[in-house]
Amino acid sequence: MGLMLEYRASIVIWMLTGIMPLVMLAVWFSLAEGGPISGYSQDDFVAYYLLMTLVRQLTNVWVIWELDYEIRHGDLSVKLLHPINPIHEYIASHLADKVLRLWILIPLAILAWLIFPTIHYDVTPLTLVLLLVALVAAWILRFLSQYCFGILAFWISEAITLNEIWFAGMLMLGGVVAPLDLFPAQVKAIADFLPFRFMLSFPVEIVSGRLTTADLSIGLITMTFWVAFCIVLYRWLWGRGVKQFSAFGA
Repeated sequence: MGLMLEYRASIVIWMLTGIMPLVMLAVWFSLAEGGPISGYSQDDFVAYYLLMTLVRQLTNVWVIWELDYEIRHGDLSVKLLHPINPIHEYIASHLADKVLRLWILIPLAILAWLIFPTIHYDVTPLTLVLLLVALVAAWILRFLSQYCFGILAFWISEAITLNEIWFAGMLMLGGVVAPLDLFPAQVKAIADFLPFRFMLSFPVEIVSGRLTTADLSIGLITMTFWVAFCIVLYRWLWGRGVKQFSAFGA
């Protein structure tokens, strides 16, 4: 927490650079001025992108830059001497960041509600619980997928480049550029089962009121699969990466 307080100005700057959903909101809001687009009115786009901005901020991660640097410069060797896995330190710093972000996001959310009082969400005790579960899962997916790319630095020097390509895919197929409902049917059918959806779009969809019970059930099952897959992949890569790291005497 102390480190996050020390760099609170940087956190604000990072948040301001993560407002792409608001840029896309301006685009779709303008296009919907003449009438709904695929069932999305101007209010629907506002509701979607305001919550998308919140989801993106609360699930933001940066662990790859720290992990990649520490692997390539040998600093990770010090952390490997600690009695706990280094991943716990990275997790702690990310969670501290989320506490600070909430202090900024809550007033902004209230302001947005005052500016757009007509926006609507399907808020019930069930959807709120599922939203929280989906947010946690989204953060785990983003963190572990980025951590896995960071672990690749044990073998290659382009781990960050690969992560940037992955990030571009998340923006496109995670619902930032456009709600997945606006994609061609064939593309949406694929995007519905890719991990990108569950990193950003799915939490928004839960309270959008557009998912049927079947859609929600399939989504939760698919989300659980990707979380389990990322956990298994992380453990597999980490075990082999640490052996590689130790073999070179780092």
